[in-house]
Amino acid sequence: MLPEYAAEMNLLYDFYGGLLKKKQRDIFRMYYAEDLSLAEIAGDIRMSRQGVHDALKKSAAALEEYERTLGLAAKHALAERTVALAGAALDRLAEERGRDSELAGRLRDIRATLDRLTPVI
Repeated sequence: MLPEYAAEMNLLYDFYGGLLKKKQRDIFRMYYAEDLSLAEIAGDIRMSRQGVHDALKKSAAALEEYERTLGLAAKHALAERTVALAGAALDRLAEERGRDSELAGRLRDIRATLDRLTPVI
């Protein structure tokens, strides 16, 4: 499995995993988060290797469909990029106008607000 695909699946799971059935969530978590093989998962949950494979494919398809429909992961990524760009612009402005202490203080306050937003986005 490609690391980029696993990262994308984990991101989609973060947004939409709660919409999967419990068994799908368990299999998905074991495969992507715990890095268990299909055979290991099959043994743990008393299911065939093919059944585990099919459940993973079905889960991935569902997560991708949720993203196509709702776009939450894409909106999240856009918000992160926007906050990063705004922060960089504030940093440049603070550097350029650093002699004005009142303006520099206001810019620091705005930057602090952006920094608090980042974990939420």
